[in-house]
Amino acid sequence: MIKLATLVLALLLGGCGSKEEASELVAYLQTLQRFQPLNQQVQHYIDFFEAPGRPISQTEIEGARTLLADYARAVETLSTASLKGDDLREAHQFYVLTCQHALQLSADTTGGIRQQTRTVTFALHTLRAYITGRFYPGLGIMLTHKKVEGNLQPPAWPE
Repeated sequence: MIKLATLVLALLLGGCGSKEEASELVAYLQTLQRFQPLNQQVQHYIDFFEAPGRPISQTEIEGARTLLADYARAVETLSTASLKGDDLREAHQFYVLTCQHALQLSADTTGGIRQQTRTVTFALHTLRAYITGRFYPGLGIMLTHKKVEGNLQPPAWPE
């Protein structure tokens, strides 16, 4: 809760809405589009693991763990060192930490297939919840704060 409050406060108070920061935000949002296939895969695994009566193998569990590892690596490699806006850098850091957290949650290999399926499903849900409930809305607040014109919005989570 403290992290969320800190993020919201940083978003509301950070930066002065300069055109340079606004263009950085637009470029960042365009970059996020390349993560949509990963989001689709996360949603696919959530749907797969939650389908009633579907047999699940260790291969599918490992596939989801690999996806989370690939997602975390991809987010970590985004270069944000040159960003002028502290709020965007902090939001990106939240994104990085969210992916790392989901990866850590999924790493528990104790228990049988059913327990590991629940653990990995929880990790996937956590990633989705943090992205859709905190990260994307924070970027939306930044768009408003920076007075970015047009219909640019953070990406929508795939259904």
